[in-house]
Amino acid sequence: MPLTAFRILFRKDTDAMRFGPLARLLDAIQGEISTESAELRSSGERMTDCAAFSFEAMENGENPGRMSSKIDNLSRQLAFNRGRQALLERQMSFLERTRAELARIFHSHRK
Repeated sequence: MPLTAFRILFRKDTDAMRFGPLARLLDAIQGEISTESAELRSSGERMTDCAAFSFEAMENGENPGRMSSKIDNLSRQLAFNRGRQALLERQMSFLERTRAELARIFHSHRK
């Protein structure tokens, strides 16, 4: 184990030991975000289909008040869904920037 100019013990794997847990945590968080995003996409598709069928039913004369209320509710849920997806995209972007910075840290000591 070489000593640095300041007489501090330095091992080649120090950075990996220090930042490895962070990298694993980022992996776990990325997996959670990916799962939630996929579930939101699927849910959004189902809500869009349901809204389309409800609109069609309303146009065909089926209880316009109830269908209108259902469509309004679906619209609110879709807006929330889109907002949440946008937030997840920002979170994923943060993770990608953090990973890039970690890669620079690891790469700088390999030279």
